[in-house]
Parts: sequence; structure tokens; C-alpha cells
Amino acid sequence: MSNKIDILRTYLKYKNMRFKDRAALEKYQEKKISEQLDFVTSHSKFYEKYKGKPLFEYPLMDKKQMMEHFDELNTVGTNRDEAMKLAIDSERSRDFSEKLNHITVGLSSGTSDTRGIFLVSDKEKDTWAGYILSKVLYGSILGRYEVAFFMRANSNLYESVSSSNIHFVFYDIYKDVDDNIRKLLEQKPDIIVGQPFILLDLCRVAKDLHPKKVISIAEVLEDRDREEIKKAFNVDVIHQVYQCTEGCLATTCEYGTIHLNEDIVHVEKEYLDDRRFIPVITDFTRTSQPIIRYRLNDILVERKGPCPCGSCFTALERIEGREDDVFVFDGEGDKKVEVFPDFIRRLVLFAGDVSDYRIVQTEEGIMEVYWNENDAMKDKFMTELKKMASDRGFDLPEVKFYTYSFDRSKKLKRVESRRKR
Repeated sequence: MSNKIDILRTYLKYKNMRFKDRAALEKYQEKKISEQLDFVTSHSKFYEKYKGKPLFEYPLMDKKQMMEHFDELNTVGTNRDEAMKLAIDSERSRDFSEKLNHITVGLSSGTSDTRGIFLVSDKEKDTWAGYILSKVLYGSILGRYEVAFFMRANSNLYESVSSSNIHFVFYDIYKDVDDNIRKLLEQKPDIIVGQPFILLDLCRVAKDLHPKKVISIAEVLEDRDREEIKKAFNVDVIHQVYQCTEGCLATTCEYGTIHLNEDIVHVEKEYLDDRRFIPVITDFTRTSQPIIRYRLNDILVERKGPCPCGSCFTALERIEGREDDVFVFDGEGDKKVEVFPDFIRRLVLFAGDVSDYRIVQTEEGIMEVYWNENDAMKDKFMTELKKMASDRGFDLPEVKFYTYSFDRSKKLKRVESRRKR
């Protein structure tokens, strides 16, 4: 059961937290990380041997390793097999209310090869609720809000946001689209939260909804999609919440810039070039399932200049996609040439006004382009691809064009590589 006082206390703490500069933020992080490591090394069998060591000496972690060491890594004595069974049973029944020894168990959506489990205690759930409200509410927490939340799975975590004045309604994305829309038109939400493909679906009824805030989650928000959603809903900014199994990692400010949530996570940056990096995160608010030097599989792009909002939190140009979705092309000899997802997207942008698309690189290196465009646009696409191949020094791949299709039971990935790097 949620403790509304703790949620309010957390909301006020983070709503009013300010750092005068980057040095003040880093000093705060250093203190919180020290406290977190002291706790974790005293309660996690996996980390006990690192007691007294600085953060950089802790091992890098990823989803596969976390699942392999799940039992000795978590601090609440949760068994991986029991947790996985509960999570899968909840997925099948679509009833997400059951807990395991007072711990909320969730299942990641599985866009990477390994499906992950996340654990959240009641206290952590209240902290998350207070924090997320401090980031997404456009007014006072005492105001009245109707919130529509589209997700693959509901959770005790999300339900903790509801209160007497904040009416939270979960919309199951597996349900019929028209049924969800009818329900949404009755609710008339002030805030709509959903994946980009859901928000694009809702554009056709946007004129009848009039939400004050629209928030994109769970998928990469393409520039074209963002502009279409903004226009349909008549809002200045489409906000984003970069939330995954490992925590709430970034949110959008009033200027539309995504900022890392460095008041709750420390981020090491594994640079791929001058601005692109893989984040390695340490969360200093979660204790049930410690997130220590966890290497994500995402490519983030730093903003070139400071954000007008004045925040000292790292500003992002965009969330580009999965590291796995870097395309790999054959070059001279045995050389392999890697191309980031954003450059693949530009092939479509330069081809013209494309309404919907997906580009998949198969294991064999074939590029499959799914869209509903004419031969002239296909020619433009191929011209741009040939130019890229010449500029980057790789062999022109085989390209196949298909009618656009998308499996709604999965995340929408406009750019996807199945070829091993």
C-alpha cells in the first residue's frame, strides 16, 4: 500500500532541488553514491567483497549478468525463478497486482536478447511515484489530473501514482485500439503517456482530447513523428520519459530538451564518437535490486550547447536507439563499416515525405525497407544509399522494398539491425 505522505515528501524534495553548478551536483552525487555503496556491500552477497572500494573498482554489469547473479545480487532475498514465474503469470492473466513478499516484480519488454526482472519495494515505489510526479505534473501536486497511461503491462509501480486528485487510468496496448479510444474520449485526460506508435494512432482523435501534456515513452521518438504528434495535439513540446527496467533515467524540460536525471543516477559515458555515448549508470535511490555501474545498450547523443532552462544536468540531443541497431556493412577486404541508426534514418528523410517506414538489416546484411512509397522515392533512397556507401567506403548492400507492416505486440523500431557486430 502506498504511503501518500512519503510520496508527497519525495515530490517536494525533487521539485525544489536545485544545484548552482555542476560542481555542486557532483558533490551531492559523491555523498549519495558513498551511502549507497555502504548499504549495498552490507546487504548484497554479490557486492560484499567490494566494501570500502571506490565506485570505479566495481564491475560493469549488464542484463545478462544481472539475471545470472540475481539471487545473490538483490538485497531482499528474492529468488529469480519465483520472481520470473510471478512476472510471466501476471503477463498471461493481465493481472499485475500480486507481489512477492511485499516486493513488486516486473518484467522488461525484452527488446534485447535477455528478458530482465526488476524488483521494487513499497518504499522505493513511493519514491519513484513522488519523483515521477515532480517531473511530469505541469502544476501543483494538489491540483486535479486525469492521466491516461498506455503500456504493455500495468504494475503496482504505476498504480502508486493514483490518489484522490490524480486519477490514473491504465490502457492495455494489447486491447482493441478503437475500444481504448472510446474509453479515452470518455476520460478526457489532462496528461497522455504512451509509446510513439500509440500517440500517432491517437492523432486522429486529438482534436477531441485537448490534453495539456503529451509524454512519449518506451521507444525512440523520431523527429518526424514528434512533429506530427505536436501538430495534431496542438502542443509546443512532446515530453519524453526515458524509463527502463533500470530506472527513470531522463526527462524533458519545458524547452523540450531531454536531461539525464542526475539527481538520482550517476552516469559514466562510454563515448562512441565526440557526442554519442553508451551510458553506464549507478542509481543511488534503489536498494532492493542494486543498479551499480550498469551498462545500458542505448546510444545517447549529447546536446551541442547548453539548454536555455539553465539545468546543470547533462542535456541530450536525442536518444538514438540501441547499440545493437548499428548497421554493419562490408568494406574492403575483411573490413566492417559501422553506421549509426541516425544516418540510416536520414536516408528516408532525404528520400522525401515518407508517411511510415521501417528499415531492417538482416543477418545476411540485406536491407529490408518497409514503406508504402512510389518508385521515384525508392530511386531517391537508393541514390542516397549509394552516396553513403561511397563516402563511408562500404559495398552497396542488397536492398528489398516491402509494404509497410508493424507488429503492435512489439516495440516500434524504425531502424533495426539483426546482423551481429
